[in-house]
Amino acid sequence: MKTHEQPQYFPQLIPFRKGDKWGFSDREKNIIIPLKYDQTYPFIDNVALVRIEDKYGLISSTDETLLPITYDDGEMVIDEAYDKGWRTPVSTNFYPKIPKEVINSIEDIKEFSDGIAPFKRNNKWGLITEEGKELLSPEYDAIKSIENENWPFIHNNKWGLLSKTGALLIEAKFDETRGFSNGQAACKKDENWGAIDQNGEWIVAPQFSELGELRDGVSAAQKNGLYGFINEKGEVVIDFQFQYALDFNNGICAIFEDEFIYFIDKQGQKVSDSYIRMFGPDEECLMHVVKDEKWGLIKPDGTFLLPIQYDLPKAMGQVLHTIERKRIPIKKGALLGYANYKGEEIVTPKYCTIDPFCENLSLVSRLDPNLNFNNTIEDIEATGSISGVFNFGFIDADGKEIVPPKYILAHRFEGGLAFVKNSDFQCGYITYDGTEYFM
Repeated sequence: MKTHEQPQYFPQLIPFRKGDKWGFSDREKNIIIPLKYDQTYPFIDNVALVRIEDKYGLISSTDETLLPITYDDGEMVIDEAYDKGWRTPVSTNFYPKIPKEVINSIEDIKEFSDGIAPFKRNNKWGLITEEGKELLSPEYDAIKSIENENWPFIHNNKWGLLSKTGALLIEAKFDETRGFSNGQAACKKDENWGAIDQNGEWIVAPQFSELGELRDGVSAAQKNGLYGFINEKGEVVIDFQFQYALDFNNGICAIFEDEFIYFIDKQGQKVSDSYIRMFGPDEECLMHVVKDEKWGLIKPDGTFLLPIQYDLPKAMGQVLHTIERKRIPIKKGALLGYANYKGEEIVTPKYCTIDPFCENLSLVSRLDPNLNFNNTIEDIEATGSISGVFNFGFIDADGKEIVPPKYILAHRFEGGLAFVKNSDFQCGYITYDGTEYFM
């Protein structure tokens, strides 16, 4: 199971607020652009949105006016910046290792996988490294997300497969393709799926409406609206009888029937209890399952990563299904914490809300200790009311409070900065270590 390391950013110019006026400072709080605006926003590609009263404009990192502060709509100003070429669809702020001249030539970049990502130029797609080296010049109409170390791609409305570093494996001649698994790749011709070998020749003739990966010598397949299993030659080994099925994993397979999930062996026999499926499967095929009003996290082989012992989310904004950095949000009573992939509770449930990790930090909240009211946290949870009740801060993947919960409002980090508001209703930006750029 992969851990996706999230990049962090360290902007040199930061929106700085003193009283009612905004400008920009460096990281040591030396004022670089005077405090003369009613609000400033973070620089992207040396261009920043600024506001005076209810009008917006654009300035450069040297405080040159790029667009006069006469616009009613900030989004309109940003669009104008794109039209004039001051800002590009891909920002150097977020890809600092890629040379600026390369970034300026790119229209889009997808998510990196082990340092490689699809990128777009002149409406065609290729592959690039985090340092900006082109592994594959843009020549395809689309490159999809990596699957089993292969990049499915589209060229002239047909699909093929690339290796992880961009070598051509299978020419674009299919109606859809998936990555290789144990020497076979599922491919679609017209409306039916079959399987090919590494030479692009059919092993299993296209005859199924769906076809999974070859795992443990069998593949899940769909025919006439039901799932069964075939072997590597396309022979049926478990009859078509299930509403939906995942691929086999260590001799066990997850079966979905209505809202329930259970597991079968390679003889098609049920080998587990039935559970209600709450979330999943995710990209690791992990699933939140429910029994007797409690949930746990189950693996694709039917074993539990977390036992069924945790409480269900209610009305309040609590995120349980997003697992990042191998950190699993857990809930006991009305409070949340984190468990790891060993099933250990690395953060004892003590927070009212926990956000997914963003730039390696998670936005969390606790009940404001300064408020005097009779409602319990359980009462508040049921109402769904968050604003004005909680204090917000940030924790790292080990549960350390990098920024203690003390703000009445906070946004996730973006580009190395998070917008916050304190109990005195002062607002502004902070950096990862909690340094405040407002007073």
